[in-house]
Amino acid sequence: MRRTYISPEYNQVRVYGTFNMREESNFFSSKMLEIEDNISISTIDVIYYQNNNGEQLDFSIESSTVPISYSPVIDKKNNHTLILDESQTKFQKDKNTKWILIIDLKTILLNYLFATMKKYRSFEGIRNNMTQTNDVSVALKQYIEFNVYDRYKLKNIDMYIQYKDLRNQNVLRYKNNWNQNVVKQENKFTRLQTETAIDGSTIKLMFSQEKPSEDFTFEYFFNLNFEKL
Repeated sequence: MRRTYISPEYNQVRVYGTFNMREESNFFSSKMLEIEDNISISTIDVIYYQNNNGEQLDFSIESSTVPISYSPVIDKKNNHTLILDESQTKFQKDKNTKWILIIDLKTILLNYLFATMKKYRSFEGIRNNMTQTNDVSVALKQYIEFNVYDRYKLKNIDMYIQYKDLRNQNVLRYKNNWNQNVVKQENKFTRLQTETAIDGSTIKLMFSQEKPSEDFTFEYFFNLNFEKL
């Protein structure tokens, strides 16, 4: 065979299939992750174990380490804002004050899915060097955003409000506290107007106090319910 002395333009290098976090479907078959039909992000912590590198390789060893806890209570607190409606009149502000609650749905859902997949060890056996980012946790977050996040939509929000009398307590007016202990049927609040972003990443809840802000502040909490598309 005669040499051509033509250098190849490309080199073929074997890489792990886990380098690609986007699921590719083909005509005959494709991989499918089984996910829950309904998700309620409420007050229940998600506990999981991993080694110091963020990998999940041997549960019998990792279960003896300090567990990692995801708190939906803290996550929801960090990813929402409650502000006064600037369009209201002074009379409205002094009486049945109007509020706007803005929730970062995407961040909360992504964080919850990440903790849940860690709990069920969906990436068990995958080492950091088997991912493009050299970090299995980053790869898992990419996988969730590419393949899982869009398979859910917000079903509804359970809102809870409990009023506190300003006259009997040393609290500030318009100072409303985040408190999971108000989750009781008698505190469920339904008189809400909602406005969801086109991409579903955030939602605004607009509502008015049912007791005048001259005399009352309130504690509040919400649970997020998602359903599979």
